[in-house]
Amino acid sequence: MTEILIGSAGWSYKDWAGIVYPKPLPKGFDELAYLAQFVDCIEINSSFYRPPTAAMGEAWARRTPDRLVFTAKVWERLTHDREPFSDADAKLYLQGITPLVRAGKLGALLFQYPWSFENTPAARDRVERAADALRGWAPLAIELRHSSWLNALDFLRGLNLNFCNIDQPPSSTSITGTRIVTGPVGYVRFHGRNAKAWFAPSGRGDKYDYLYSREELRAWEEAIREMEAEKLFVILNNHFQGKGMANAFMLMRALGKERRPPPDTLRALYPDVLP
Repeated sequence: MTEILIGSAGWSYKDWAGIVYPKPLPKGFDELAYLAQFVDCIEINSSFYRPPTAAMGEAWARRTPDRLVFTAKVWERLTHDREPFSDADAKLYLQGITPLVRAGKLGALLFQYPWSFENTPAARDRVERAADALRGWAPLAIELRHSSWLNALDFLRGLNLNFCNIDQPPSSTSITGTRIVTGPVGYVRFHGRNAKAWFAPSGRGDKYDYLYSREELRAWEEAIREMEAEKLFVILNNHFQGKGMANAFMLMRALGKERRPPPDTLRALYPDVLP
């Protein structure tokens, strides 16, 4: 039976104050510890932009309950830079991940590639080298946004890479709405469907300003139940003003995974989906 873990992409958002978190924030308020009360897993977002330190990894493990599992986005140096990364780069990234591994709290590492990253021999070489650099630390998941990669599922299986399904605004070359599992770990990420902001040169937060309706999530509820994996991570990345957390509570409730009722402030802002 698949273990389904539902959670948020990140936890440090200023616009969550008064929505997901109290406002004003009490002195010494721990956003991570607070959020961990409600969800099964949390995807570390900051690790994409800069390598976490060992002290950060130790603190994340210490501030969350034993049952809480993290996934971590791989540093963009390993996925987005055309100049090959070095062994020292991989080692630098892993120094912050190691404490989570030792604590038994790292469920997966997520390679995320841009929509322009097409399935070519050179691109496959880059994927293979990145996977080899981090293999053995945790299950490896990969988010590929260009539809040409749908022809490379056997390649991903051969590298023990777990396919990440994404819900995002569609385009002529995008991947969206798949229900693919290529290994023991399943992964689904919800980015929202704000097409106008997604394809415009706007601020990063605007791209994730989208609240899924009950009808939009209902099809996913059935798909999540049917995806066969040992563990299935379901991550809500439509974080603008806590919309992803509202949708996370909807999914947890529908799938019998709700740990605690949502904060009253979140229910007050989204009464149509959180009655």
